[in-house]
Amino acid sequence: MRYIAFLRGINVGGHNKIKMEDLTNLFISLGYKNVKTIIQSGNVIFEASDKSVKSITLKIENKLYEYMKSEIRVFVRTYIELLNIIQQNPFGKIKADNKIKTYVFFLYEEPEGKSKLPLNSPNKEVSVFQKINLNLFMYVKKMPGKSSSPNKFIEKTFGVPATARYWNVVCGIVEKASI
Repeated sequence: MRYIAFLRGINVGGHNKIKMEDLTNLFISLGYKNVKTIIQSGNVIFEASDKSVKSITLKIENKLYEYMKSEIRVFVRTYIELLNIIQQNPFGKIKADNKIKTYVFFLYEEPEGKSKLPLNSPNKEVSVFQKINLNLFMYVKKMPGKSSSPNKFIEKTFGVPATARYWNVVCGIVEKASI
């Protein structure tokens, strides 16, 4: 079965640095096959016989901790799950441009509370409009003189760790996983 792992916080701002060759070898050492890394921010396509996403996640996190001596959250999704989401295209006619960024946030686990969607940040900069499984879909309005990173808002609102990728990056990774 084919999977895609999104690692949180590696090779960002000089922290938790790992070479993609080392990351590939780490996944191979766990017995995973056809391992490919995409972009330096920790996106890994791989195949595993294990059908439990939770089990795979824990194995990768433990191996990363052993290797890096730092806790790295890993968000594993099946290729089929992400392919289905891309085919549904939750963004519809919303397109990223110089005023709007489109994101997929991967939640680590199901949040305890149910947030009613659509959900907007207090300044209306962030708009979460759909949730499919453990994946949130949102757009962020670029505000002059402000950083448009919605990470703190998402983790505070949902109460679980999360990591984000631009929608176009997720689409590109899934396309590479299809080969």
